[in-house]
Amino acid sequence: MSSASFSQGAPHGSPWAYREFIEETLNMARIQAELGVTYASIGDDAGLEYTVRRLVAYTRAALTTLNDLRTTKEQRL
Repeated sequence: MSSASFSQGAPHGSPWAYREFIEETLNMARIQAELGVTYASIGDDAGLEYTVRRLVAYTRAALTTLNDLRTTKEQRL
């Protein structure tokens, strides 16, 4: 598992550092998705809204970092 923190932002450097950050970010998104299912099933709309917003934020961070990974790999060719 990654030692990078979501609050630190995306890593810079090797492709493995990017992949490690994406792994951690997707794990956090997975947790938010599971919480969202729970909130939806119990009718907690405030919790549902909060967790969906966090899910989107983690997904955007993973996508942005994936684009950075792709750019880094293209520059090394």
